[in-house]
Amino acid sequence: MLRDLLGGWIGLRSRWRGYGLPIFASPLLPAGLIAAIGGDERIVLGSALGFGASLLAARVLRRGRQGDANRASWVMAAGTGLAAHFAAGLGTVFPFVMAGGALLGTRLMYQALPEAAPPSPPPPPPPPPGPIEESRARLARIESVADRIADPRLRNVADAMEGVLDDLTARPDRLPMARRFLTVQLDGLERITARLEAGATPPANLPSLLDELQRTAGDLRQKLQREESEALEIQVKVLADRLREEGY
Repeated sequence: MLRDLLGGWIGLRSRWRGYGLPIFASPLLPAGLIAAIGGDERIVLGSALGFGASLLAARVLRRGRQGDANRASWVMAAGTGLAAHFAAGLGTVFPFVMAGGALLGTRLMYQALPEAAPPSPPPPPPPPPGPIEESRARLARIESVADRIADPRLRNVADAMEGVLDDLTARPDRLPMARRFLTVQLDGLERITARLEAGATPPANLPSLLDELQRTAGDLRQKLQREESEALEIQVKVLADRLREEGY
Protein backbone atom coordinates (compact mmCIF):
# COMPACT_ATOMS: atom_id res chain seq x y z
CA MET A 1 0.00 0.00 0.00
CA LEU A 2 2.73 2.43 1.00
CA ARG A 3 4.76 1.44 -2.06
CA ASP A 4 1.79 2.11 -4.36
CA LEU A 5 1.19 5.51 -2.79
CA LEU A 6 4.87 6.38 -3.10
CA GLY A 7 4.93 5.26 -6.72
CA GLY A 8 1.84 7.33 -7.49
CA TRP A 9 3.39 10.38 -5.82
CA ILE A 10 6.60 10.01 -7.79
CA GLY A 11 4.63 9.57 -11.00
CA LEU A 12 2.63 12.72 -10.29
CA ARG A 13 5.80 14.65 -9.57
CA SER A 14 7.35 13.37 -12.78
CA ARG A 15 4.41 14.58 -14.86
CA TRP A 16 4.46 18.00 -13.19
CA ARG A 17 8.24 18.16 -13.08
CA GLY A 18 9.55 21.71 -12.72
CA TYR A 19 6.19 23.50 -12.62
CA GLY A 20 6.52 24.18 -8.90
CA LEU A 21 9.53 26.45 -9.32
CA PRO A 22 7.69 29.31 -11.09
CA ILE A 23 4.88 28.93 -8.55
CA PHE A 24 7.33 29.40 -5.67
CA ALA A 25 8.78 32.45 -7.44
CA SER A 26 5.38 33.90 -8.40
CA PRO A 27 5.36 36.51 -5.55
CA LEU A 28 8.10 38.25 -7.48
CA LEU A 29 5.56 39.18 -10.17
CA PRO A 30 3.34 41.48 -8.07
CA ALA A 31 6.44 42.81 -6.31
CA GLY A 32 7.98 43.73 -9.65
CA LEU A 33 4.72 45.26 -10.88
CA ILE A 34 4.34 47.44 -7.78
CA ALA A 35 8.00 48.46 -8.04
CA ALA A 36 7.52 49.35 -11.70
CA ILE A 37 4.59 51.61 -10.78
CA GLY A 38 6.71 53.21 -8.09
CA GLY A 39 9.67 53.61 -10.43
CA ASP A 40 12.09 51.40 -8.47
CA GLU A 41 14.13 49.84 -11.25
CA ARG A 42 16.34 47.85 -8.86
CA ILE A 43 13.39 45.85 -7.52
CA VAL A 44 12.02 45.37 -11.05
CA LEU A 45 15.39 44.00 -12.17
CA GLY A 46 15.68 41.64 -9.21
CA SER A 47 12.11 40.38 -9.64
CA ALA A 48 12.61 39.79 -13.37
CA LEU A 49 15.89 37.95 -12.82
CA GLY A 50 14.47 35.79 -10.05
CA PHE A 51 11.28 34.80 -11.87
CA GLY A 52 13.09 34.35 -15.19
CA ALA A 53 15.56 32.00 -13.51
CA SER A 54 12.64 29.91 -12.18
CA LEU A 55 11.21 29.60 -15.69
CA LEU A 56 14.61 28.59 -17.06
CA ALA A 57 15.09 26.02 -14.30
CA ALA A 58 11.63 24.59 -14.97
CA ARG A 59 12.46 24.26 -18.65
CA VAL A 60 15.69 22.46 -17.82
CA LEU A 61 13.85 20.07 -15.49
CA ARG A 62 11.16 19.32 -18.07
CA ARG A 63 13.77 17.80 -20.38
CA GLY A 64 14.43 15.09 -17.81
CA ARG A 65 17.97 14.43 -19.03
CA GLN A 66 20.76 13.13 -16.88
CA GLY A 67 22.12 15.89 -14.63
CA ASP A 68 19.25 18.33 -15.33
CA ALA A 69 18.18 18.38 -11.67
CA ASN A 70 21.68 19.57 -10.72
CA ARG A 71 21.68 22.21 -13.46
CA ALA A 72 18.24 23.47 -12.47
CA SER A 73 19.40 23.73 -8.85
CA TRP A 74 22.25 26.03 -9.82
CA VAL A 75 19.95 28.14 -12.00
CA MET A 76 17.52 28.53 -9.11
CA ALA A 77 20.38 29.39 -6.75
CA ALA A 78 21.57 32.13 -9.11
CA GLY A 79 18.07 33.52 -9.57
CA THR A 80 17.34 33.49 -5.85
CA GLY A 81 20.60 35.22 -5.00
CA LEU A 82 20.02 37.92 -7.61
CA ALA A 83 16.45 38.48 -6.45
CA ALA A 84 17.58 38.73 -2.83
CA HIS A 85 20.31 41.20 -3.73
CA PHE A 86 18.44 43.48 -6.13
CA ALA A 87 14.76 43.09 -5.23
CA ALA A 88 15.00 42.57 -1.46
CA GLY A 89 18.15 44.60 -0.87
CA LEU A 90 19.58 42.03 1.58
CA GLY A 91 23.13 43.20 1.19
CA THR A 92 26.07 41.09 0.06
CA VAL A 93 26.25 38.04 2.35
CA PHE A 94 22.63 37.06 2.94
CA PRO A 95 21.81 36.56 -0.78
CA PHE A 96 24.47 33.81 -0.85
CA VAL A 97 22.74 32.15 2.11
CA MET A 98 19.41 32.24 0.31
CA ALA A 99 21.05 30.98 -2.90
CA GLY A 100 22.46 28.01 -0.98
CA GLY A 101 18.99 27.29 0.43
CA ALA A 102 17.48 27.39 -3.05
CA LEU A 103 20.23 25.09 -4.34
CA LEU A 104 19.66 22.54 -1.58
CA GLY A 105 15.87 22.78 -1.70
CA THR A 106 15.69 22.28 -5.47
CA ARG A 107 17.99 19.28 -5.28
CA LEU A 108 15.96 17.70 -2.47
CA MET A 109 12.77 18.30 -4.40
CA TYR A 110 13.81 16.96 -7.80
CA GLN A 111 16.97 14.86 -7.43
CA ALA A 112 15.00 11.66 -6.71
CA LEU A 113 12.77 11.94 -9.78
CA PRO A 114 13.47 9.42 -12.55
CA GLU A 115 15.20 10.88 -15.54
CA ALA A 116 13.78 10.55 -18.98
CA ALA A 117 15.16 7.86 -21.22
CA PRO A 118 17.61 9.12 -23.83
CA PRO A 119 16.07 9.58 -27.24
CA SER A 120 16.10 6.44 -29.31
CA PRO A 121 18.41 6.47 -32.32
CA PRO A 122 16.72 6.99 -35.66
CA PRO A 123 15.81 3.81 -37.48
CA PRO A 124 18.35 2.65 -40.03
CA PRO A 125 17.54 3.54 -43.61
CA PRO A 126 15.87 0.76 -45.60
CA PRO A 127 18.26 -1.29 -47.70
CA PRO A 128 18.38 -0.36 -51.36
CA PRO A 129 16.25 -2.56 -53.62
CA GLY A 130 17.99 -5.48 -55.25
CA PRO A 131 18.15 -5.96 -59.01
CA ILE A 132 15.06 -8.21 -59.04
CA GLU A 133 12.93 -5.78 -56.99
CA GLU A 134 14.12 -2.87 -59.12
CA SER A 135 13.30 -4.77 -62.30
CA ARG A 136 9.83 -5.60 -60.99
CA ALA A 137 9.17 -1.92 -60.34
CA ARG A 138 10.28 -1.03 -63.87
CA LEU A 139 8.10 -3.76 -65.34
CA ALA A 140 5.13 -2.54 -63.32
CA ARG A 141 5.48 0.88 -64.94
CA ILE A 142 5.73 -0.73 -68.38
CA GLU A 143 2.59 -2.80 -67.73
CA SER A 144 0.74 0.30 -66.59
CA VAL A 145 1.64 2.13 -69.80
CA ALA A 146 0.73 -0.93 -71.90
CA ASP A 147 -2.72 -1.05 -70.32
CA ARG A 148 -3.17 2.69 -70.77
CA ILE A 149 -2.28 2.73 -74.47
CA ALA A 150 -4.00 -0.66 -75.05
CA ASP A 151 -0.99 -2.37 -76.65
CA PRO A 152 -1.36 -6.16 -76.20
CA ARG A 153 2.06 -6.97 -77.65
CA LEU A 154 3.81 -4.70 -75.16
CA ARG A 155 1.79 -6.28 -72.36
CA ASN A 156 2.72 -9.79 -73.53
CA VAL A 157 6.43 -8.92 -73.48
CA ALA A 158 6.09 -7.49 -69.97
CA ASP A 159 4.30 -10.65 -68.81
CA ALA A 160 7.03 -12.85 -70.29
CA MET A 161 9.73 -10.83 -68.54
CA GLU A 162 7.72 -11.04 -65.32
CA GLY A 163 7.91 -14.81 -65.61
CA VAL A 164 11.70 -14.59 -65.82
CA LEU A 165 11.74 -12.52 -62.66
CA ASP A 166 9.55 -15.12 -60.93
CA ASP A 167 12.10 -17.82 -61.77
CA LEU A 168 14.95 -15.65 -60.56
CA THR A 169 13.11 -14.90 -57.33
CA ALA A 170 12.80 -18.62 -56.67
CA ARG A 171 16.49 -19.18 -57.46
CA PRO A 172 18.41 -15.92 -56.96
CA ASP A 173 21.70 -17.77 -57.48
CA ARG A 174 20.78 -17.87 -61.19
CA LEU A 175 20.79 -14.10 -61.38
CA PRO A 176 24.19 -13.86 -63.15
CA MET A 177 22.71 -15.83 -66.06
CA ALA A 178 20.01 -13.19 -66.55
CA ARG A 179 22.00 -10.08 -65.77
CA ARG A 180 22.47 -9.19 -69.46
CA PHE A 181 18.74 -9.74 -69.99
CA LEU A 182 17.89 -7.35 -67.17
CA THR A 183 20.36 -4.64 -68.20
CA VAL A 184 19.88 -4.70 -71.98
CA GLN A 185 16.45 -6.00 -72.97
CA LEU A 186 14.52 -4.56 -70.07
CA ASP A 187 16.25 -1.23 -70.53
CA GLY A 188 15.38 -1.24 -74.23
CA LEU A 189 11.76 -2.13 -73.56
CA GLU A 190 11.56 0.65 -71.02
CA ARG A 191 12.84 3.20 -73.54
CA ILE A 192 10.37 2.00 -76.19
CA THR A 193 7.53 2.27 -73.69
CA ALA A 194 8.51 5.83 -72.77
CA ARG A 195 8.44 6.85 -76.48
CA LEU A 196 5.06 5.21 -77.04
CA GLU A 197 3.67 6.90 -73.95
CA ALA A 198 4.90 10.26 -75.27
CA GLY A 199 2.81 9.72 -78.41
CA ALA A 200 5.41 8.45 -80.87
CA THR A 201 4.15 6.58 -83.92
CA PRO A 202 5.21 2.91 -83.76
CA PRO A 203 7.58 1.95 -86.63
CA ALA A 204 6.72 -0.93 -88.92
CA ASN A 205 9.26 -3.29 -87.38
CA LEU A 206 8.15 -2.72 -83.76
CA PRO A 207 5.75 -5.70 -83.64
CA SER A 208 8.44 -8.09 -84.82
CA LEU A 209 10.89 -6.65 -82.27
CA LEU A 210 8.36 -7.13 -79.46
CA ASP A 211 7.75 -10.71 -80.60
CA GLU A 212 11.52 -11.29 -80.52
CA LEU A 213 11.76 -9.91 -76.99
CA GLN A 214 8.93 -12.16 -75.88
CA ARG A 215 10.58 -15.19 -77.49
CA THR A 216 13.92 -14.32 -75.88
CA ALA A 217 12.28 -14.14 -72.47
CA GLY A 218 10.72 -17.56 -73.04
CA ASP A 219 14.07 -19.00 -74.16
CA LEU A 220 15.72 -17.66 -71.03
CA ARG A 221 13.09 -19.28 -68.83
CA GLN A 222 13.63 -22.59 -70.59
CA LYS A 223 17.37 -22.25 -70.10
CA LEU A 224 16.92 -21.59 -66.41
CA GLN A 225 14.62 -24.60 -66.08
CA ARG A 226 17.09 -26.73 -68.02
CA GLU A 227 19.87 -25.67 -65.67
CA GLU A 228 17.71 -26.72 -62.73
CA SER A 229 16.94 -30.08 -64.33
CA GLU A 230 20.62 -30.74 -64.97
CA ALA A 231 21.47 -29.77 -61.41
CA LEU A 232 18.81 -32.19 -60.15
CA GLU A 233 20.19 -35.00 -62.31
CA ILE A 234 23.66 -34.41 -60.90
CA GLN A 235 22.35 -34.49 -57.34
CA VAL A 236 20.47 -37.74 -58.00
CA LYS A 237 23.55 -39.34 -59.56
CA VAL A 238 25.78 -38.25 -56.67
CA LEU A 239 23.35 -39.62 -54.10
CA ALA A 240 22.94 -42.89 -55.98
CA ASP A 241 26.73 -43.35 -56.22
CA ARG A 242 27.07 -42.60 -52.50
CA LEU A 243 24.45 -45.19 -51.61
CA ARG A 244 26.22 -47.82 -53.71
CA GLU A 245 29.53 -47.00 -52.03
CA GLU A 246 27.92 -47.43 -48.63
CA GLY A 247 26.52 -50.82 -49.66
CA TYR A 248 22.84 -49.97 -49.72
